[in-house]
Amino acid sequence: MPTKWVLETDLLFLEPAVRFAGLNPNAIREYPGPTRVSALSYPTPFCRSSVLWMRALSHLVVRNRDFELFLIEVTSENDLKETSRTRIYPVLDDQVIQLLTQINRADARDLKIQSQRVENVLEQLKHRASDALKDEIMQLYSKDPQ
Repeated sequence: MPTKWVLETDLLFLEPAVRFAGLNPNAIREYPGPTRVSALSYPTPFCRSSVLWMRALSHLVVRNRDFELFLIEVTSENDLKETSRTRIYPVLDDQVIQLLTQINRADARDLKIQSQRVENVLEQLKHRASDALKDEIMQLYSKDPQ
């Protein structure tokens, strides 16, 4: 079954991330209601590039913004109607994993593995961005004024 990735966060955080990624602002889907939760999905008509979607995600990660990441199964590539939704980040706590294990051991194990993989990748992304920023700052201060 086809899948799509959905990143959900406050609109205040998502708008600059989408601009940073160079995506069309129409890629943002605002949810109705009193909250300002919004989503960026891949693939969609306004977000066809996984690289740009990941760039928006990286913008949130390196700035320590709160967000949720979902893996969603859809009916078909032409009909993106949601059939199931699995939150894979933030990682579920041990109590929730234990409860899910009692319901379905294999699915709970797979969910835990997926969540840990995403958490590891996001942690690496934070470190790389931090290292790049340190290098940039060092270059600014190491230049010999003339």
